[in-house]
Amino acid sequence: MGLSGGGLFGGESFATVSAFRDQTNVTFPLLLRQTVSGQYADPDGSISPYPIDVIIDREGTIRYLRHEFDAAAMRSTIEQLLAE
Repeated sequence: MGLSGGGLFGGESFATVSAFRDQTNVTFPLLLRQTVSGQYADPDGSISPYPIDVIIDREGTIRYLRHEFDAAAMRSTIEQLLAE
């Protein structure tokens, strides 16, 4: 089973994404659009199809998400997480 319909821009249900994860044995976290939209979406509510840098802490919480590469900010976030 593959993801269809909404793709990056939403439309997939939790059940569909879970089934995809289980069938493909994906071990990295998968995010649903509604997981990040109020907090990380562009002002118009969309999520950019371009590369995004994401840092997720040990509990699975997104601690850093940016559309533009910022090595200093990423380093700072990683150092903070390692100190926790």
